[in-house]
Amino acid sequence: MPKRWNFLSNHGLVILHIVQNPQATLREIALSTGLTERAVYQIVRELEEGSFISKRKVGRRNAYTLNQRAILDYPAYSHATIADVGRIICDAAQPR
Repeated sequence: MPKRWNFLSNHGLVILHIVQNPQATLREIALSTGLTERAVYQIVRELEEGSFISKRKVGRRNAYTLNQRAILDYPAYSHATIADVGRIICDAAQPR
């Protein structure tokens, strides 16, 4: 059986889901991405600690906001922001 892989990292999958649904629960993100809730929790925490996303309470839920000024760490991507990447991916996912 061929190894299953994805173009995006797990962090990329979570960011993409947050861009599409900022008020998603960790469970919803996990179901959508195929990751465990624990893995999603860890990734969201790392993204928040790295200032890529911010979290705020909306009633009993959390809402996530992408930090549009967060610059990718890799020198090859120094001209791009997370918002640019999210926009490119979302645009590519639109039906043509």
